[in-house]
Amino acid sequence: MRLASLLLAGMVSLPLATVAASPADLYQQHCLSCHGAQRMGAMAPALLPQSLERIKPAEVLAVIRHGRAATQMAGFAGTLSDAEISELAGWLATPPATPPLWREADTAASRIQYADPAKLPPRPGFAANVDPQNLFVVVEAGDHHVTVLDGDRFTPITRFKSRFALHGGPKFSPDGRFVYFASRDGWVTQYDLYTLQPVAEIRVGLNTRNVAVSGDGRWVLAGNTLPETLVLLDANGLKPVKTFAVKDKAGKPSRVSAVYDAAPRQSFVVALKDAAELWEISYNPQAAPIYPGYVHDYQMGEGWRCPAFSVRG
Repeated sequence: MRLASLLLAGMVSLPLATVAASPADLYQQHCLSCHGAQRMGAMAPALLPQSLERIKPAEVLAVIRHGRAATQMAGFAGTLSDAEISELAGWLATPPATPPLWREADTAASRIQYADPAKLPPRPGFAANVDPQNLFVVVEAGDHHVTVLDGDRFTPITRFKSRFALHGGPKFSPDGRFVYFASRDGWVTQYDLYTLQPVAEIRVGLNTRNVAVSGDGRWVLAGNTLPETLVLLDANGLKPVKTFAVKDKAGKPSRVSAVYDAAPRQSFVVALKDAAELWEISYNPQAAPIYPGYVHDYQMGEGWRCPAFSVRG
């Protein structure tokens, strides 16, 4: 009681080291510069629950303690106590008090162009005995790299660093020249297999499920779980074209479960995670109109209708 009275009176002070920092303070001090405000990612990946959901808690603890090899992620075992590391890991697994936002303007501003698609050579630049139609693209999930293999000999042609935690599998243009990747924290990458270099990247959200490439090679559609959107991109350089808010008929938002291309129908098919709906988004300019309600005779063109061609901005 004597010590408590002296503390209240300001006559005795304790060292700052004895005052436990909150997990939010630890993040501000040790993580924010790389992982960004609101844990949305910057030079390092996003640290949101959606981004970490496939990583085991023990692995999260190990990365905080010992860092990640071949990256700028340093270990904090000598800086933070075990209790602080555990509290920080638990805090990262909970949603932020203020939900992070990602708008169309953020998507547009994030776009990076590495090469001009109009100036890319018409033929592959690697060895003449390599068949450009028989390449294997191997996603190395453990260390976030991609290896391109000669499909005839299974020998590596190149290996490059990818965005963090690619998800949904690589998707190819119809001619096999370009491959597209989506990362868990929202980055979409276009890579040229002829020149073995990235063409463009853009961040379409904070957590992305996968992408699909249209059968005509003109469009890329990305489906997000955070925010609940679909983002349509021009496949030639990943310029943003249109953002669809994903809501069911009652107006309730839904996460996207998966995006597919239905080439025979010239449309994308979208599965929703939180709504009992299946969406079809046509990229056929000649698609027949859609009648949302009941009509007496479709051949008569009765009732209110809307255009089915959906990819216009």
